[in-house]
Amino acid sequence: MKANRIYLIRGSSAANSPFFECENDCKYFLQLVDRFLKSYLHVNCFQNNKDGWVMIVTTKSADDIRQAYKARRAKSKKCKKRCEHKEVWRMLSDQIRILLSTYVKTTNRITGRKGGKVRCNYERFVFESVEEALQTKEMMDSQRYEQAQPMKRYRPARKLHKIGKQLGRVSPYLSCAALVVPKKLAELGLQCLDLMVFVSDVLRQLIEGTIQHHFPT
Repeated sequence: MKANRIYLIRGSSAANSPFFECENDCKYFLQLVDRFLKSYLHVNCFQNNKDGWVMIVTTKSADDIRQAYKARRAKSKKCKKRCEHKEVWRMLSDQIRILLSTYVKTTNRITGRKGGKVRCNYERFVFESVEEALQTKEMMDSQRYEQAQPMKRYRPARKLHKIGKQLGRVSPYLSCAALVVPKKLAELGLQCLDLMVFVSDVLRQLIEGTIQHHFPT
């Protein structure tokens, strides 16, 4: 990913159990998003599902990303100078790697589970048009978290999910549509999920710039 660009990014679980097994898992993940990514990009839309997560993001300027990266490394006692990245895309990837690693280690410690939980590196997609971006955002905003694991041992708390024909209570963390309400975002304290208004002209410029950068004619 590059600076001042818009992308859809997603990650998935390697396990038979869902990536978010309960409301607190999703809450913690969003707190990590706020902690590790808010200085590097804006999250325009977030959705979780039984396999993982999806976000539409707009990356910040190259200067903002470099300053945030240097500030983070300056506070760390483990960072080695020779391992410092120079390219913006490596800085962004490094932050997402730290986000996922922290989430997996913490949730494993809580549940007593061992091993990795991330199937592969996160995937990045480029929108081909404004219409595609708006349709994707609308689809994400309208979806609800549905836990469809056939085996009972792999299901999260029954009261939080739709299992078969039974609809449990809707969690503000496990329903992406609930996260689009600004008031709800304020209640949850998710600074990073301050949704950017999709202005068509701005969105068109972002998409055209992203396509031109990745697929030059």
